[in-house]
Amino acid sequence: MTGVRFFKFLVVGLGGVFVNYLVMIVLVEVCGFQSHILKNIANLTALEVSMFNNFIFNRMWTWVDAPKKHLVMQFISFNLASYPGILLRMAIFAILDMIGIHYTINVAVGIIISTILNFVMYDKFVFKRV
Repeated sequence: MTGVRFFKFLVVGLGGVFVNYLVMIVLVEVCGFQSHILKNIANLTALEVSMFNNFIFNRMWTWVDAPKKHLVMQFISFNLASYPGILLRMAIFAILDMIGIHYTINVAVGIIISTILNFVMYDKFVFKRV
């Protein structure tokens, strides 16, 4: 079941990648978030929007067999479990941005690095089965 669950997690994550890039591109290219600080704010905003998307689809499909806790409380625990990955992604993004790596590459590097960590955190703490 873990292999199937991880595959579902990756499929949901691809949707999250799309949402993340969409928000990031709109904020940077359309809204003008061009400075280092504004790009980091755009990154954090894109992260949270894509996390909400991923939470809904992971709850409904990836961990369909997990007990359904109160939606708001489970979303809060999802966010808390995401913080190690968020902190890692934010640090990577800030460093790569400071050395001039394009923001779209920064986002991809952060996603790749935090994927396994997020899966473990969600499986063990947010959607744990009895």
